Amino acid sequence: MQKIFLRIVAVLIVGLALGAVALVSLFPLQRPAADISVAMTPENIERGRYLAINVFQCVDCHSERDWTLYGGPPLAPVGAGRSCMTQATQTAGVNSGQESFPGKLCIRNITPDNLTGIGQWTDGEIIRAVREGVDHNGQGLFPIMPYFIYRHVSDEDMEAVVAYLRSVEPVVSDFPERQIDFPFNLMVKMWPEPLDGPVFAPDPSDRIAYGEYLATVARCEFCHTPKDPSSMEGFEGRRFAGGMPFFLNGRVMYPMNLTPHNSGLGAWSKEQFINLFKRRSQPVSVPKNANTVMNWNAFSGMTEEDLGALYDFFMTLPPVPFEKEPI
Repeated sequence: MQKIFLRIVAVLIVGLALGAVALVSLFPLQRPAADISVAMTPENIERGRYLAINVFQCVDCHSERDWTLYGGPPLAPVGAGRSCMTQATQTAGVNSGQESFPGKLCIRNITPDNLTGIGQWTDGEIIRAVREGVDHNGQGLFPIMPYFIYRHVSDEDMEAVVAYLRSVEPVVSDFPERQIDFPFNLMVKMWPEPLDGPVFAPDPSDRIAYGEYLATVARCEFCHTPKDPSSMEGFEGRRFAGGMPFFLNGRVMYPMNLTPHNSGLGAWSKEQFINLFKRRSQPVSVPKNANTVMNWNAFSGMTEEDLGALYDFFMTLPPVPFEKEPI
């Protein structure tokens, strides 16, 4: 009996060892970074600046934030990275306000500094990291970087963002390497997923389709669709209906309903919707416990045409009543 038990244990150990080898050697799933050189034209750089700052909010995430101002606009030097999140750090988000990061993670410098930024990365490596979650060394990125959303960014728009990032002033800003606790250190290898072909954006003249594209890549859907906390999958029939709790500085806030229900945008005109953003273009001082995770500083700079496309798309959604999800 003892010999049988030892054989079973040996088989289990070998199986675990083979599984560990497979995890290390096969994951993260990835394809080679594209051999591409983006066009550094003024038009491309300006388009990229608009997308990186006002639509994708790259610099909001990759900069320190001024939480004395409404919406927490980024502090200079923008794009130079942000303080590390640790087990002792309270993070804003959709979890529980009392949870902290499982390990240590520093939001990286995305300026083109050769030593501490992305200056040595190829254009294809930057694009692969943003949309597929694999860095220039082939390592999986923790999905606080929302590559699962940015995989929907078109090739053309992504190249414009790279052109803008290449154009900014390089900043020396070094951070420690990440340290991710078990089992997340293994899970981070499983999350990246390669794209299987080119990505195109809808024609902007198709207001509904283009509005849906913007609502996806600007993360409106992620924040305004309530989700099952155990899977982070959106609840069926509640797309854009708001009500998922977010936490910041001890305050609970619920994103609004963006469907055309009376508890959402039902009574709003397009002009009112656009003006809501434009009124937030100037930073306003607020107490930290009265702030918001909504990136008003970024979105207020979106063009009226793009904000109008968002409104046009939202008004095609099924009207769904607003409900607060339990904390």
